[in-house]
Amino acid sequence: MNAHRLHAASKRRREVYREKLILVTAAVLIAVFCSIFVAAKGMRFVQAQDRSEVSETTYKYYKSIELEAGDTLWDIAETYADACGLSVQEYVQELKDINGLNGDLIHEDHHLTIVYCDTVYK
Repeated sequence: MNAHRLHAASKRRREVYREKLILVTAAVLIAVFCSIFVAAKGMRFVQAQDRSEVSETTYKYYKSIELEAGDTLWDIAETYADACGLSVQEYVQELKDINGLNGDLIHEDHHLTIVYCDTVYK
């Protein structure tokens, strides 16, 4: 009977040892994965705030608008010039160039091709 008790106690010690080993191994793996996740997230966070390496590109698009009563080249320029990085006067000149206009006169119900800009950050 003593041998049976010793064998059972030995078997129980081995089981407890295995359970502790599994728990310690799991804890170490969880700690490693968490530290990798936190480090990776931290790197992305730093990259998101580092604007010095972000490039900026402005794209020009063209569309046709129908002129309404009271529209002037200068009013249209005030709406779109800033996004393109142009002064109102430069934008008016651009409108004249792309529409083949010699003066500032435009007419209601006619169509005018305008340029509008969009800035993309990479």
